[in-house]
Amino acid sequence: MKKSNMIKQKIKKSIINVIRNKKEIVSTTIVGSFVDSVGLKGISDIDVVIIVDQLTKNIFENIISSFETIKGSDFGLDDHQVIINNSFGPLKFNSEKIVVFHVMIYDIEGHINHVEESPFTCFSWESFKPITGMSLRDVYPTLNLQIDDILRSRRGLLTYLSDIEKGCITYRKYKFNNNKLEIINENFELDLKHNLEYSYHITYHLLNNFYKIITRKINSIEVGDLAKFYLSFEFFPNENLLFFKNLHSWKKKGVKPPENIISSTKLFINDFFSFVESIKLSSKIISFRRHGKTVLNDGTFLGVKRNPSIEALSKKASDFNYEIGYHSQLLRSIETISHFNCNVLIESSLLNEIDYGLAEGLAISQLHSKFPDIILKWEEGQDPKFPEGECQNDVLNRVRSFLNKMLDVNKDSIVITHLVVLRLILFNYLNLDFKNLFKINIEHIEGFDALNFNQYFSIEIPKETRRRIRKQLSILDD
Repeated sequence: MKKSNMIKQKIKKSIINVIRNKKEIVSTTIVGSFVDSVGLKGISDIDVVIIVDQLTKNIFENIISSFETIKGSDFGLDDHQVIINNSFGPLKFNSEKIVVFHVMIYDIEGHINHVEESPFTCFSWESFKPITGMSLRDVYPTLNLQIDDILRSRRGLLTYLSDIEKGCITYRKYKFNNNKLEIINENFELDLKHNLEYSYHITYHLLNNFYKIITRKINSIEVGDLAKFYLSFEFFPNENLLFFKNLHSWKKKGVKPPENIISSTKLFINDFFSFVESIKLSSKIISFRRHGKTVLNDGTFLGVKRNPSIEALSKKASDFNYEIGYHSQLLRSIETISHFNCNVLIESSLLNEIDYGLAEGLAISQLHSKFPDIILKWEEGQDPKFPEGECQNDVLNRVRSFLNKMLDVNKDSIVITHLVVLRLILFNYLNLDFKNLFKINIEHIEGFDALNFNQYFSIEIPKETRRRIRKQLSILDD
């Protein structure tokens, strides 16, 4: 074990050495099984994610050629061949006596596209610390995983089904035409062994990804615990769980693989789709929305000390019928909820906007002038109270009290509240950096939903809203 750890440290040092002086690199992160595995298990797939400020043919070739200078003797594996894989996708090179550096290079725009199209992969990557530069989360955060991702992302149900039906794995590679970057799709035809490997990959990741969505946990769990989790759902097909267990036994214990692998995998995917759709249909919806716009939403601090009406809405906000409508005590919240169909209305001071105190009505430039200490404390990452008002933690305590004591999660509900409150609801459910919450802006009448089923919550943010929040929390907003 000690020897393995030393080899791993030398491999890490080798990577740092070849990228050390490349100023175009924004971030370098080693991710995946090489980091997580015990011993040298992950050595045939060392995933290295590199983000550059701008990707050109010369930069790409320079980074790859630098990795090609690494030899097995650099880390005490003289008898091992070193291979550089620069493709994108689940291709594996499982052979003895090889070290594979899977070097994935993105420019910032490419990383953004990858987050949008492959959130599960990027969500996992964010749990690893960078070895140089910024964290992947700071470059462009995944933000959260949600049910729609498992249906339509690059490694989602529909992609998997397409691959299995075509008998191949789809992967991507870069191609440069006159220094112009193109991404081309290629197919790797599946033989029996790779069909088994890919079927295991599909079943495991579908099960694990859905688990991550509704538990909001980054780390994977043991297969036995994963099986128990799905047994808690009455309508999850037991035969599919058995198929996965048999695949896992083949993968990890070398037992005889299950028969009819292609048809069984297709059935698993289709049944999993039905399972996810059933979850969506049986879930209770809790909609969190910001109030309608007012004339005082003009860039000044609008809290509880001014109480304007909303501007007229051009159409009814929604045709959905909510069992309960929650709103704050402020007029803009009361007026907004009248545009939704609610059987019962409940008013709560816990949903009021933050109390800006003496800063009410000031523009940010005036705050700088009148209360410079607040600005200074913000810059230091602190959470100061507004003079004679609240801080974010005060609002967070209110938010948690409302969510834990007042919100009926077993009924379709809508909550009409305010920007700071919505930020802190997101903070409560998602793993966000507290000091960056101020960057999040949610437009009027916009927000997000929570789906509740089996006492699990899944936060579902509309695609464009999520994209906008990701950008606000990213390097792009600096």
